[in-house]
This record gives sequence, C-alpha cells and structure tokens, in this order.
Amino acid sequence: MTRTKRAVAFSLAAAITLGSAAGCNMDVRNPTVIDAATFNPNTDGTTLALSAQTNFFFAYQSVAVFGGLISDELWSGAARLQTNRLGARVFASTDDINADFFAPLSLAVASNKNAIAALQGGAGASTDLNLARASMNLGFALDLMAETMCAGVIQGGPQLSDAQLLDSAITRFNTAITIGTAAGSSGAAIVNASNVGLARAALQKGDYAKAAQAAALVPASFVANVITSANVSTQGSLGNAFYGNTATGQIVAPQRYRIQDTRLAIDSTRVGGTLNGLKYVVQAKYNGYGDQIRLASGLEAQYIAAEAALHSSGSTSAALTLINTRRTAGGQGAYGGATDTLSVITELLNQRARDFWLEGKKLGDLRRNPSVPLASVLTDPTGSAFYVPSKTATFGSSFCAPIPPQETGANPNFGS
Repeated sequence: MTRTKRAVAFSLAAAITLGSAAGCNMDVRNPTVIDAATFNPNTDGTTLALSAQTNFFFAYQSVAVFGGLISDELWSGAARLQTNRLGARVFASTDDINADFFAPLSLAVASNKNAIAALQGGAGASTDLNLARASMNLGFALDLMAETMCAGVIQGGPQLSDAQLLDSAITRFNTAITIGTAAGSSGAAIVNASNVGLARAALQKGDYAKAAQAAALVPASFVANVITSANVSTQGSLGNAFYGNTATGQIVAPQRYRIQDTRLAIDSTRVGGTLNGLKYVVQAKYNGYGDQIRLASGLEAQYIAAEAALHSSGSTSAALTLINTRRTAGGQGAYGGATDTLSVITELLNQRARDFWLEGKKLGDLRRNPSVPLASVLTDPTGSAFYVPSKTATFGSSFCAPIPPQETGANPNFGS
C-alpha cells in the first residue's frame, strides 16, 4: 500500500467542513508561509492552526487506512510482508508501524500542541477560533493514538497509557468547547465536533456518564468532514487515501463486507487481480481523491449515547431504537435477535461497522468491547485462515500497535 509521507510544512493548505448537513465552510486553501521570528498570534494564527490541522488530517487518514487493516475493514493486495502481517494482526513493533501511522500521529500531536502554545499568548485568546481548532484537532489526534496504539508518547516525553492519552484528549476537547462557546455562533461547529470527540474519548475510557452527557449536546444532523485534495500536485499526500489505494489496486473489500447493504458500497466489476491474487472487489464509498471523509457526526453521538447506556445500566431501549433505524437505512429488516445486553451491544457494533466503514472508528470499537464475537461485527476471528496463505497462516489477536523502535530507541524519556 502506498501513501506519500511528508515533513511538517507551515505553508501547506488545509480545510474542514463543519456544520449541519448543509455544512459551515471554514476553508483557507492558500495560507502563506510563516517566519517563526516574526510570528504574530493575532495575524498569523489562521495559517498556523490550519497547517497543524493539515498534519492531523493526514494522520487521521493514515490511521483510518492502516488501522483499517488491523480492524479487518479492508484487505491488502500489496506484496509487502509487513503490510500483510498488519492485516493478519500478527505484527511486531518493527513492521512499518512508525511509517504507516505512528509518525504521522506524532507529528499531528506535536504541531497542534505547538500551535496551541503559540496562540495562547494572543489577544482575545479566550474566543480565538484558531486556538479552539488546534485544541480540537489535538484532542482527536490523542484519541486516535489511544485507540490505535497500545500506549503513546507526546513530543519525546515518557510512555503514556491509553487512559492517560484519553484524559489528555478530554482536556483538549473541553478547552475547544469553552473557547468555541465563548466565540458565539461562529464557534458552534467546533463546539459540536469537539462534543463528539469528547464523547468518543470518554466512552473509550469507560466514563459513560460523561460520554452520554457530551453526546446529548450534538444535533442529529451535524456532520464534520475532512476535505481531501483532488489537485494533481497534492492528491498523493492530501487526497483521499482510500481512493488512492483503491485506484492502484492495493486494497480490497473484505469478504464479510460484501453483503447487501446500501451503506457498504462495493465495486465487483473491475477486471484482474491484485498482487496477492485477490479478486478485484473494491470499496466504492470513495470514488475520487477529493471525496470527503466523515470525522464526527450527530449519528456517531447517537451511537455513543446508546452504547454508554448499555454499558452503564444495561438499558437497551436507545440502542434497539437506533439499531432498527439504521437497519432500515441499510435495507435490512427489523432486528429479531436476543435482547440481553451483550447481544444488543453486538448488534449495535454490527451496525456501527456498516455506518462507519472506512472512517477510522472500528479499531476502538473492538478494543472497547473484547467480549463481542468478532464474526458478528464483520471481523475475521482469531485463528481463522488469513486471506493470503502464503504470507501468514491465520489471523492473530493483536488489536493495538506497540510503540515502534524509532521512538523507543531515540527517546531518552521513554522509560522514565
């Protein structure tokens, strides 16, 4: 699989669409280069915040793609052994984890953290949407690190547990919400997206009351999309990574996703096979480099609230209502299965797997719910045959990535 990597550059453009279904567009596509010696948080803040946001968007796509291999949301047609080991969940810390997603995540964390430090000194910081934006993006980056990695590190610091990463994410989301709220209507989009992120991090941590509280504040129609680049000069680095890999024949829709559901768009008409001999049945959810990828939404908030209720009290009412609504959306009939808590959580996650396919959420779902049968949530169980027998025999049970040696070997604070 391919994904062009790049170093931090404050001259790169970034954009996000945040708002209701209609969207509230906050684009700055051509920010100018910042001279660090003359940086002014009041005049240069937008460029800095959006450049840091670009790093987060790149990291988000990297995690969604390569984390999607671990979560069994896509199969790789690449010949590279390390990529197949990732897809088989039998990987080690040396198997391209750093290049695939840890380095982009670390860059996203560092650049947004640095942006916050620079912007905090500006006049009107208490209502500065650039500061709110950087805080929100740092929150999402930390949450993704907690969901994907077995542990994390922030800017060369000591090893942090997933719980510590989630606590840090929650702090950043709260900051974004406070500033966005103070900014009034212009900050509503950031507030809504941050409430989704806050609910997501709280749910992953097991703080169900906080998860439900934050989720309840998000309008049902709210959607936040990462805008990707259809520009030929930047599509390799800033374009939709799922489409990019689909176009080059390197990812395939897994067998369990080849089902009759309108939310799981696939294309089985392509001719030929991939390098591993896999049939060309590919995702058709994204069909161009410029196709947006959903980052947060009111729908996700509804799922979070329903799951929080199941975990905290065993209440199945909200989950069953949402399950049937989403089954209807996918062309399924009403749910007729068992209604004990585990069965309802399993079906809820089955619907989440369909609704948020290729959006970077499923790996956290699997880690958060280890008792859920993998096959019931469109995931190949541990011990079942891997799809490329010549690469590895069976699927393993590694659902989080260890910190790579590029960090452990170079970070003097790692063991402290």
